[in-house]
Amino acid sequence: MSEGVYENTDGFNDDEPDAMKNTDIDDQLYSNVKAFKPSPRDGVVASVHVQWWKRPFLVAAVCLGLLCVLLLAGIIGLSVYYGVIDNHASKLRDQLQTSYNTLTKERDQLQTNYSTLTKERDKIQTSYNTMTKERDQLQTERDVLSGRLTSLKQTCPEGWQKFESSWYFLSTETKTWKESREDCLERGADLVMINSDKEQEFLFKLKKTVWIGLTDSVTEATWRWVDGTPLTTPRYWSPHQPDNGDGKPEYGEEDYVQIRNNQSPLEAWYDISCGIKLGWICEKVL
Repeated sequence: MSEGVYENTDGFNDDEPDAMKNTDIDDQLYSNVKAFKPSPRDGVVASVHVQWWKRPFLVAAVCLGLLCVLLLAGIIGLSVYYGVIDNHASKLRDQLQTSYNTLTKERDQLQTNYSTLTKERDKIQTSYNTMTKERDQLQTERDVLSGRLTSLKQTCPEGWQKFESSWYFLSTETKTWKESREDCLERGADLVMINSDKEQEFLFKLKKTVWIGLTDSVTEATWRWVDGTPLTTPRYWSPHQPDNGDGKPEYGEEDYVQIRNNQSPLEAWYDISCGIKLGWICEKVL
């Protein structure tokens, strides 16, 4: 068969047109195919060829089916997997949303508290500033008053003498004890109260017999100063004093005390009757 084909092929003239060459070749091939009769051996070979070609298609079909099954199983598995993941993600998202909402509320509450505290702080700051100004004003006023007081302490009024932390007024006339005290009160002072040896010696050196602010007119033998405090120490009684007139009616009740300038400075107190008129000493404590 093939030799005939090749022989016919060698018989073509190269000088003929291409269209004619193609027509003759086709006709010759068709004639050769019709004339071809396969032998029994050829049938066996063809059958083998057919079976050989059928088996790969079968294997391919089986493989393709298995791949489809695997693919379907994979798709189902992925669907289940991603469904579980999506469910878990949804729950997690809800939890996060809840946490976010809670934190937002807490943040808003903290912001409200902060705003409230800020307002209170501003009020306190305003109050503090006001009090600071008032304090400064009071400090200024105190300084002014202190300066005035210092000036007054340094300058004694006319007729007064300064000793330590007090001013003393020595009268130039005589009165009873009660009248003398009234005069002192009118001057913004009181009859002198003696608290130390130095003060007693200062008054003694004035060389005057004068009333002092000591009496037992409320309770006999209980001597008190004009401010109500009891006499404790020091005491500057003259010897045998106080004697309350030594029991002699003509002297009467001797309930008031004078300083006499005829004894030692620390033994110069005498109790005498209120009706006697003497000079007096007023004291104003600074």
